[in-house]
Amino acid sequence: MGHSRRPAGGEKKSRGFGRSKAAADVGDGRQAGKPQVKKAVFESTKKKEIGVSDLTLLSKISNEAINENLKLRFEHDEIYTYIGHVLVSVNPFRDSPSAPVVAWLTTPPILVGIYTDRVLESYRGKNRLEVPPHVFAVAESAYYNMKSYKDNQCVIISGESGAGKTEAAKRIMQYIASVSGGSDSSIQQTKDMVLATNPLLESFGNAKTLRNNNSSRFGKYLELEFNTNGEPVGANITNYLLEKSRVVGQITNERNFHIFYQFTKAAPQKYRGRRN
Repeated sequence: MGHSRRPAGGEKKSRGFGRSKAAADVGDGRQAGKPQVKKAVFESTKKKEIGVSDLTLLSKISNEAINENLKLRFEHDEIYTYIGHVLVSVNPFRDSPSAPVVAWLTTPPILVGIYTDRVLESYRGKNRLEVPPHVFAVAESAYYNMKSYKDNQCVIISGESGAGKTEAAKRIMQYIASVSGGSDSSIQQTKDMVLATNPLLESFGNAKTLRNNNSSRFGKYLELEFNTNGEPVGANITNYLLEKSRVVGQITNERNFHIFYQFTKAAPQKYRGRRN
């Protein structure tokens, strides 16, 4: 992401690449391994950053410094951090934060989630440097570049088991569905169908593991197709590497695919508990 070319037709579009104050300034390194920074303020939200929002700005790049910065931000409910154009996320493994993570949206601050419509709207049309790191910023960048430059975009979500890849993919789809517009009923139907694939695929391909209650046991490649107005008109999903062995056996404290428990839950009482 991060094209420097102009959109089709030669029209230059400004995205506000600067910050209102100095970008996260590195310190003198008096505490070895720990990031020393002057607090930066994001231009459009006036939110002070915790630690360093981009790991490339650390005065000393080391495993210790990176982990210390991620830990500091995580302790303040900042689960997203950039490393250049790559977004790093730390899975909190809970639904709601323990602190008002969107205090920069309200005065006085109120406790809300980080994926609400209000938060989503704060990233619409913004450059990633104007707002705090977030998966919505990645989605906005991809959608903007696709629509403005007529270039295909690809978002790769990778990480170890339990890292939150499935959730990140769903949030990107949530953002694209919200900002892509389209008042036509067929466009809205396409959006609804794409979003509806998530619970369906999770039922047949996700399971509880030791590290994740909703772990994807398969890979997924999703292609979204848009018309010239940036409205979604179709999608194609390719699934691969399904962990078929889980059907016949799981390790202790892990479960089979969700669909079997959903079938059991929905079955009449007289059929529950039966074994073939």
